[in-house]
Amino acid sequence: MDKLDWKILEVIDWDARLPINQIAKKVKSNKDVVAYRIKKLQDAKIIKRYFPVLDMFKLGYHTLRLYLDLEELDEKEEQKIVDFLDRELNLGIIFRMDYPYRYGFVIWLKSIYDMEKIILKVKRNLGSTLIKYQHTIFSTFRQYPKDYLFNKKYHDKQLSLEPTEEEHYDDQDFLILKELAENARCSTVQISQKLKIPQTTVSNKIKALEKKKFILGYRADIDFIKLGFTNYFLEIYLDTNDNLNEIESWADAHPNVVWLQKIIGTCDIEIEVEVKGREELEKLLNELRHKFKNIRKIIFWSQEYKKLTFLP
Repeated sequence: MDKLDWKILEVIDWDARLPINQIAKKVKSNKDVVAYRIKKLQDAKIIKRYFPVLDMFKLGYHTLRLYLDLEELDEKEEQKIVDFLDRELNLGIIFRMDYPYRYGFVIWLKSIYDMEKIILKVKRNLGSTLIKYQHTIFSTFRQYPKDYLFNKKYHDKQLSLEPTEEEHYDDQDFLILKELAENARCSTVQISQKLKIPQTTVSNKIKALEKKKFILGYRADIDFIKLGFTNYFLEIYLDTNDNLNEIESWADAHPNVVWLQKIIGTCDIEIEVEVKGREELEKLLNELRHKFKNIRKIIFWSQEYKKLTFLP
């Protein structure tokens, strides 16, 4: 990858629906060259897909997560479980963990009580393969650009999902959001043809959904592993949470932080980081411990995303 590839990645990471000619303008290159480079990045699976960031609270959904601890399985057996999770449960986010569980997933449900049905379905399908599980409810779900890839010193942007009241949207809005969730770069013409809705209606509805903040932004799913980085998940436990806002502010600025979650249950705050390896991780952990003396414990593990989308 050369400088132009990195510039394109930087733009598309946080503004994935931007037209090619506008990307070309931002990176100061020819639109045909940019289109070719993006295709190469897609073919190399460095850009895996494009997705919208949706305010699931406004759409009337709760965000829940389930961790699964499993018996030792071979690669084919694990893939069967991933296929089941994706096909039967229609999950938005699936990830593999190295500790203390094996798999985790995030699901959006209209009622938190529907989680019981999901757990029963998982137990029936996995049987004795399932050793234990843990589920939690998200109250805050925040993400940041991959600024560490572009040698930035701090974040200056974020997208945050916070609890809010459900707002009105119609069936056409929902269908359009589903198409964007499949591919955030699909054109209004493509959506119009598939849904048999006039293109002007599609275009106007997308603009309205953006204005009303149902759509918070559009992102590229960049394969950080291919670029030499590892994702680590940090569970942070505090003596007192008097300075929780300060820890959030630290995460809001740190270029290696990619997600922040506040949940109901378990730890005080969760942070995901992407770093070159354990040495860089330890440096980051030491920075956290030195800066915030009330940290009692940080539990961490590496994880790999198998699926990442909103409104599957």
